[in-house]
Amino acid sequence: MIRKIPALVLALGIHMLFAQYYVDGKQHEVIQQGFPKRNALKYRYFYNEKECRDYIREVFAKSWYAKESLLKLPLLSHCDSQENLENTFVKLVMEKKLEVTLDCPIEMPATIKPRYVQKEIVLPKPPPVPEPKGECLDFKIVVEVAGNNINDGQRLSLSEDNKGRQSLQNPQAVAGEPSKHRSLVSFKKIPEEPRSVFLQVAMKGEPPLRLKLLETATPVDEKLEKECWEHILVPLKPLGYITDALRRDQADLLPDEGWVYVFWKGKLWRELKVIKGLSFRDVRVEYYRHQRHGQLIKVNGDLRPALGMQLNTIWVPYKLNGKVQQAANGVYLLFSMTQWSWDKISEFENDSTKLQQAATSVEQLTSYEQGQHFDHPTGAVGPIATALINQVKTEEEQDLDEQAIPRISKHPKLLDRQRNTKIPAVYLKAIDKRLIIHFETDCHAPIDRDDLFELRTHDGSWQHASKPTLKTSEAVDGTQKQWIELIFHDVPEDQKLNLFQTSRVENETPFIIIKDKTYKALRRPATTSSP
Repeated sequence: MIRKIPALVLALGIHMLFAQYYVDGKQHEVIQQGFPKRNALKYRYFYNEKECRDYIREVFAKSWYAKESLLKLPLLSHCDSQENLENTFVKLVMEKKLEVTLDCPIEMPATIKPRYVQKEIVLPKPPPVPEPKGECLDFKIVVEVAGNNINDGQRLSLSEDNKGRQSLQNPQAVAGEPSKHRSLVSFKKIPEEPRSVFLQVAMKGEPPLRLKLLETATPVDEKLEKECWEHILVPLKPLGYITDALRRDQADLLPDEGWVYVFWKGKLWRELKVIKGLSFRDVRVEYYRHQRHGQLIKVNGDLRPALGMQLNTIWVPYKLNGKVQQAANGVYLLFSMTQWSWDKISEFENDSTKLQQAATSVEQLTSYEQGQHFDHPTGAVGPIATALINQVKTEEEQDLDEQAIPRISKHPKLLDRQRNTKIPAVYLKAIDKRLIIHFETDCHAPIDRDDLFELRTHDGSWQHASKPTLKTSEAVDGTQKQWIELIFHDVPEDQKLNLFQTSRVENETPFIIIKDKTYKALRRPATTSSP
């Protein structure tokens, strides 16, 4: 390649864009960045400043013309001494502003010289490595479940192990035990690795509901057997007291469409809808809790559908990792005719004293370990074998209308399938606290008029709303069609009540229908009102 040198440079004859000299008979050229290299020459690279400085010193020692040629480069022309020229050259080459080329067959990489000669190290021959053994799966995790024949859709599962394996098991009866008081959920052939334990419930059209029972459960030897295990769950059959006497012979199935609330460790753990008094459906509580407290609210947290599969019992923890769940860590149950708002749930979660006073404790479950039964003659926990048998009338003792608290004579028979399971029945406060008011509407009002009726306490601490219409309400027996029925649930008994009617018509002022009446005064006789 023949490089064309600008005419101005040739005319001046002073500054060049490349310097040329010979070292040991080989042509060397130093070119400024951007100036083309001869095809016949190759780049000379330097590892560090020392290597570059050794190069230029060798050049000055072997080529008398090199200094004069380098001073013709514009970037080096200001150097007034060989030392200054040497320092500037090294600096510009390391900054890639000058490049060194020379006549050699291949590119010359930077030479790396070791600081010292390292002696050859001879390592000893490593010992033979034994062949890896197979994974040891001689361990198990066992959860004891009180009772027998209790397969009703509630199962237990383990978290994934280090290989991503999960386990899901049903309770199995223990062979050879004459008492038949328990079943076992055994996760066998697992590695010795702590796992989390979950209660798993199938959901309708959704993934299973997984309720964490244990953060860490340690596996034990697969051959180990125990009379009582460290983890025990108890299936409960909730029933309801129907009078303030809180007597088992004045009990019943829970009202259909009611709700059971299970608090554990002071927090709502399960919310279940009652189906025909016998079965229960779970709500995905934590999902709606996160919706309520999350930054993006996508659903109404107070409208929580119960999509769990129907269950005959409600499993609760009694003992985990050898610790009985009681006091602050205990299980408490409440019943309500209506589904609670999150505000009401929060009231109980934020006030342990209020929760323990209003709820039913299951601390009587301690008899299970002592006597392998739940045969308490009194208290909220008792045997299911005798539940709802020999019930007494309540009219004379409690001055209650039997029609307002209906009984079905088949109730005892409805529990027959579970009487031999040896599980406990737990009696909740399901006393009918409804207030039913028959109300005569304006005969000229349209059938789709939807006035709001609110029953409030005098101090405003409680209120409940009802919004019936003539079109949707059932007619009151023995009356004309303008009479409707207002139903208010969980009415406080010890406070004065006011009933307000608020019209949906704009600018219409609400007016008081009932003022400063107690629950007892309104309950009997039935109240009939008209505007």
